[in-house]
Parts: sequence; structure tokens; C-alpha cells
Amino acid sequence: MLSFDTNTNPSPDVNNDISARGGKRRPFLADPLQDKAAQQRQRRMIKNRESAARSRERKQAYQAELESLALKLEEENEMLIKAKEEETRKRYKQLMDNIIPVTEKRRPTRYVLKKVRSMEW
Repeated sequence: MLSFDTNTNPSPDVNNDISARGGKRRPFLADPLQDKAAQQRQRRMIKNRESAARSRERKQAYQAELESLALKLEEENEMLIKAKEEETRKRYKQLMDNIIPVTEKRRPTRYVLKKVRSMEW
């Protein structure tokens, strides 16, 4: 019967590990660099979110300020339109009071028609 070796520990000869070569094992450098880069990326993302939140708040404040200014200007515009209409009415009334009333006189006709008795009844 054939038997297969199911040993998961290969012999040190076959393993290409640094410790198998007899040298001192150095820590894997990519992991701390990746960790540092990930931390920097995380800090940058947090700062970016905070900056975006501040920007949104500024934008909302500016928009609210513009809306209140627009409302104020609309009210002022309505007030000015009403004042202009009132001044126009006053001016019209003043002109009508001060104008010399014009009465139409009949012009005398140049030709006076006379009755002619050409026929008697």
C-alpha cells in the first residue's frame, strides 16, 4: 500500500525561508510602510471630510444670507412701487386742479343761412 506523507512541515532544505538559510530574519518592511501610508491616508480623509463639512456650512450660511437679502429687496421694491403709484396719483390730481378748465365755445358760422320764402302755402 502506498502511503503519502501528509506532513505540513516541509524540511528546512526544501523551504526557501531566510531562517532556513541560517541568516537573521529581518522584519518585513512593506507592512510598516503600508501601515504608515494607510494612517496618512486615513488622516487625509478625515481632514477632507471636516473641510467639506465646513464648506457646506459656509455655503448654507451664504445661501441663507442671500435669501434674506432677496426677501428684503423684494419688500423694498413693493414699497417703492406703491410710493411711485401714490406720487403719480397726487401729481395727476394736482395737474387736474391747476389746469384751466376749457369750455368749448361755439364758433360763429361764417355763413348765416336765411330762410327764403319762395313759396307760399
